[in-house]
Amino acid sequence: MPRLLIRYLAACLLLVLASVVGTVWLAQTSEYRYDQQVSDLNLARDQQVIDALTIWAGSHADWDDVGPMLLRLSQETGRRIALVDGAGKVIADTAPGLPRPQPATRLLDPLQILADPLTLDSRLHEGVNGPFLLDDAQRGQLARQASAVVECLGDAVVETAVWGSGRPVVAGFDDAPDCGRAALNSPLPTERAALDDVRDRMNVCLLAAGEPPVTDVELDLSPSIVPSYLALRSIRAAGDVVDDITVDCLMQARSAQAAATTAPAVHLVITDERGDERGLLDASPGSIARTAAVVAALSALLAAAAALIIVPTLRSARRLEVAVDRFSAGDRDARTGLRARDDLADVGAAFDRMSAEIAGHEASRRRLLGDIAHELRSPLTNIRGWVEAADDGLGLDDAELHRLVLDEAGRMERITGDLQLLALAESGDLQLERTTCDAAGIVRELFDAHRARAATAGITLTVDAPPVLPLRTDPARLRQILDNLLANALRHTPTGGHVSLEARVSEGRVRIAVVDDGEGIPSADLPRVFDRLWRGEPSRVRAGESTGLGLSIARGLAEALGGTLDAQSTLGEGSRFELSLPAQA
Repeated sequence: MPRLLIRYLAACLLLVLASVVGTVWLAQTSEYRYDQQVSDLNLARDQQVIDALTIWAGSHADWDDVGPMLLRLSQETGRRIALVDGAGKVIADTAPGLPRPQPATRLLDPLQILADPLTLDSRLHEGVNGPFLLDDAQRGQLARQASAVVECLGDAVVETAVWGSGRPVVAGFDDAPDCGRAALNSPLPTERAALDDVRDRMNVCLLAAGEPPVTDVELDLSPSIVPSYLALRSIRAAGDVVDDITVDCLMQARSAQAAATTAPAVHLVITDERGDERGLLDASPGSIARTAAVVAALSALLAAAAALIIVPTLRSARRLEVAVDRFSAGDRDARTGLRARDDLADVGAAFDRMSAEIAGHEASRRRLLGDIAHELRSPLTNIRGWVEAADDGLGLDDAELHRLVLDEAGRMERITGDLQLLALAESGDLQLERTTCDAAGIVRELFDAHRARAATAGITLTVDAPPVLPLRTDPARLRQILDNLLANALRHTPTGGHVSLEARVSEGRVRIAVVDDGEGIPSADLPRVFDRLWRGEPSRVRAGESTGLGLSIARGLAEALGGTLDAQSTLGEGSRFELSLPAQA
C-alpha cells in the first residue's frame, strides 16, 4: 500500500505540475492581439452599418422599406442587424431566430447632433440633408459647373468634395482667380427656400431665448476651405455676437426642418452571426491549436499515469480474484502469492491469513466431529454389546448390567455437557456472574476438597497462598478452572509425587498455578494440550477418567474471564499450569 500511495502522489504531482506549466504557457502565448483585431474590425463594421442606415434614413421618412438595405449590409459586413421601434416591435431583422442581447442594442437617431472631430463644431450627420437634398438634374448642373471651375483653376485647386446633399464644392488658393466659383457656390432656388426656412425656425428659437434674430442663413462656403458635409452659417446684424445659443438654435432649426423627411429614431441591434453567444472555442486559430496541444499532452500524461498506477494494481487484483474464486470453490489451500512489494500486498496477506485460519478451523472441526463420533461410539458399542448379550442369556446379571450402562451413559453425558460448555465459552455466550471474591479462599477450598483423593493416591498436596487475595470474577467458573487443573495434575502424578497450589499477585495480575512433579508432557505434544478431546498417549490415560475436554474447557473459561491459561512441562519432571487474571483495582 505505501508503494501504491507513492505512485498515486507522484502521478498527481506530475499532472498538477504539467497543468500549471501548460496554463502558464497558454497564458503567455494567447493571441490577445488577434482578439483585439477582431474587436476593432467588428467596431468598424458596426460603424459602417450605422453610417449607411443614417444616410438611408436621411432620404426616407420611415423605415418601412429598409429590409433589403439591412440584408445587403449584413452580407457586406458579416453582422446580424435588427431594427426595433420604441414600442419593442421588430421593424426588420436579418436573423429573426437569434437573441437580441441588451449590450448589443443601441439607439440610432438620425437627427442626433454630432461634433466635428477636427473643429468640434456641432453638426448633423452628413447623410441628413432634408430639403437641401438635390435631385438628379440639379446634381448634373452643379457637377458640370464644378468641372469647369476645376479645369479653370488647374494647379490652384486645393480640395474638392461632394456633400451628402449632392452639391459639389471646390476650394482654391486665396490668390487664385474666381473661375466661376462664386456662381457655383450660389444656392439653387430649392436651397434658398430651405435656407429661409431654417432662418425662420432659428429666429423663433432665438426670440424664445431672448436673443436678437439673425438676418440670414447661408451655405458655409469659402474659396479656400471645403467642409465635407452640409454646413450653414447665420448672419446677424452689425455688432451682434454669434454665441452658443445661436449655434444651438441653428442645430435645432436644422433638426426640426429635417424631421419631416428623415426616419425616426429606432433601436439598432448588431451582433455576430450567432447572436453574440459565446462558445468554448471562441479564440484565435493559433490559441485553439495550442490549447489542443496542451490538452493532448495532458491526456497522454494522464494515460501514462493511469498505466503506472492501475496496471500493477489490476495485476494484483486479478491474482487476488483468482485466489478468492478458488477458495469459494472449496480449495482451502488457495493463496494469492502476492509479495511485499506488490500492490494490494496487505490485502493479499490478510486473505492468506484468513484462508489459512479457516482451513485450520475446518480441519479442527473435522477432527472434533471425528473425535466426538469416536468418543460416543465406544460407550454406545459397549452398551449395545452388553444388552445383546443379556438378551441372549449370556454375560452379566441385571445389577451389573445396570451399573455398567449407567456408567457409560454418564460418560456420554459428561462429554456432551463439556462440549456444550466449551462451545458457549468460545462463542462468548457463556453467562458470567462477576462478584468480588477471595481467590486465596477458593484455592484453599479446592485444596480441602482434593486432599482426601490425593492422600488415597499417595500424593502430597500442598497450598501456598496469601491470607486474602481479592479478585473480581465469577467464583463458580474460577473453581471449575482450578478443579479441572487440579484433577488433571492428580491424574498424571504417580504415587509418591507432589502437587502444589500456588497463588500470588504479580504485575497487577492474580496468578494461580497448579504444579506437579508427575510424568510431564513431551515437547511435541505440549502445543496440543488445550485442543478438544486430546488426551496424549493412550498409556498416559486412565480408562474412563477423562473426556479429553478438561483443559480445553479450562482455557475457554479463562479467556471468558479476561485471563490466560499457559502450560509449561518437561517430560519425566512434571508440569506447571498457570492461570492469570486481572487483579481487582
